[in-house]
Amino acid sequence: MEIPVKVHRLPRVLIYVLVAVLCAAGLAAAHGSRIVDNWHVPQWEDSMFFQYNKNEIHSLWDCFVKRGAWGGLYRPLTTNLYYYVGGIALGNRIEAYHFINVVFVVLNAVLLYRLATLWLGAWWAMIPAVLFASRLALVEVVLHTCEFQGLVYVFFTILSVEFFVRSRLSDSSWLLALSALAFCLDLISKESAVVLPAMLIVYGRLLGGRFVLRPYLVHPMIALSWWILFVLVLRHHQPSGFDYDWSVSNVLRDYAGYFLDFSNWLIAPLGDYIMPAQVAALAGTFYMRLLLGVLIVSEIALLLFPRLLKTRDLRLAAFGFAWFLIATLPFAIFKGRLFMRYSYLGHAGLALCVGALVRGAIGLFRTRQPVALPQVSETIQVA
Repeated sequence: MEIPVKVHRLPRVLIYVLVAVLCAAGLAAAHGSRIVDNWHVPQWEDSMFFQYNKNEIHSLWDCFVKRGAWGGLYRPLTTNLYYYVGGIALGNRIEAYHFINVVFVVLNAVLLYRLATLWLGAWWAMIPAVLFASRLALVEVVLHTCEFQGLVYVFFTILSVEFFVRSRLSDSSWLLALSALAFCLDLISKESAVVLPAMLIVYGRLLGGRFVLRPYLVHPMIALSWWILFVLVLRHHQPSGFDYDWSVSNVLRDYAGYFLDFSNWLIAPLGDYIMPAQVAALAGTFYMRLLLGVLIVSEIALLLFPRLLKTRDLRLAAFGFAWFLIATLPFAIFKGRLFMRYSYLGHAGLALCVGALVRGAIGLFRTRQPVALPQVSETIQVA
C-alpha cells in the first residue's frame, strides 16, 4: 500500500531546513559534548598530514601526481589537495577542519534524505536522514579531521546514486553523466567507492522497473578503467599495509560488527572509539555469525526472486540491506581491523531499511484497523 503524503503544506526550502535542523540536533544529541571537548585538539594523523604536505606538496599538480602520506593509497582529492588548500585558505587551523567535518555529517544526512524521498516521500524520508546523522558509531568520523576522506566518499556515493536513480526515472542522459562524474570524483576520494556499480545494479533489480542494460554499464566501465589505472600506473607496487582475510568466519564477524554498531543502545556508553569490546565480542559469537549468514543468503534469494517482495516498502528494505552489505564489503575482508568508522556508508543503507520497514509497518497497521460504524445519538427520535 502506498501511503499518501501531502508535501505542499511547507515550501521545499523550509522542508530542507527542517531536515538539516533535525539532523544537526541528532548529531548534537549523540556527539555534542565530544565535539566541544575536541574542538581545539589535533589528532596525531593531523600533524602527519600537515607535515607531509609542507614537505612534499607544493602545487596543485603535486596533489595528483605524488603519492599521499600513506603508501599504496591514492586519494588525492581528500588528502593531498584537501590539506594543500587547507594550508593556504585555513592556515591549518584545526578548528576549521573540525567545522568542515561537522558540516559534512549533516550534509550527507540531507543528501540521504533527498534520495529517500524518491521512495518514501517527504516526511517518511526524515527517518533515515536523522538516523544516519545520529549514530554513535560516527564518533571517529566526527572528531578526526583525516576522516574527511570518508565523509567526501560517502557524499559522492550518495550523490551518484541519486543522480542515477533520477536518470532512470526521467530517462535523462544528462543526469546519468552527472552520476558518472560524481563516481569519478568518488574514486579519487577513497578507493572503497569501487563497489558503487553493484549498488546501482541491485537498485535496478529491486526498484528500477524495466531493466535497460546500457545505463548500468557506465559505472562498471569507469570502475574497471580506474582499477587498471590504479594497479598499473598509480600504486607503483607500494604495499598499503593492510592484511586481508577472505574466510567466511572473518567476513561474517565483521559484517556482524558493522550491523550491530548501528544501534546506539548496544555501543553505549561509548568508551572505545574504535569498536566497543562488548560489540566485538558479540559479533564474534557463533549465533551472530549465523544470523548474518542467514540474512545474506535471504538477501541473495530475494535478488534472484524479487517477486517475493510484494510491496515497494519491502523492496526498499531489501535494497537498504543490500546497500549495507555492498558498502561494507571492502572493509569486511580486512584482517584485524574491525573499526566502527568503516560502517559509515553501510549505515546509510540500514537507515533506509529502517525507514522502509517503519513506513510499511504503519501502513499495514492502518489497513487492518476496523472501520468504525457511524454512531447514532440516542436522543434522535424516529418519526
